Amino acid sequence: MAATRCWSRTDPTGWMGPRYGIRIRRRVVEIDRARGPNAACPRCSTVTLERVASGIFECRRCGTRFASNAYVFAAPPPIQRTEREPTPGNA
Repeated sequence: MAATRCWSRTDPTGWMGPRYGIRIRRRVVEIDRARGPNAACPRCSTVTLERVASGIFECRRCGTRFASNAYVFAAPPPIQRTEREPTPGNA
């Protein structure tokens, strides 16, 4: 009778084996899972942002580049503009 091998499902760092330490392998898994889906472009609202370099994301539709976190895009907060009350001496 031939012995059958039981294959277990490995995470994306399975190729690393026991090398590099568990903390780094866990960090790589966390980054890979967060990078999964593309993000929505803040300018044209389509889901076409892709990572060009570390911290630089570019929209494939409108071509706009954004700076964000190193691996995962975080949209900038909306700008809140408030009107200042005129001061009495500056008229």
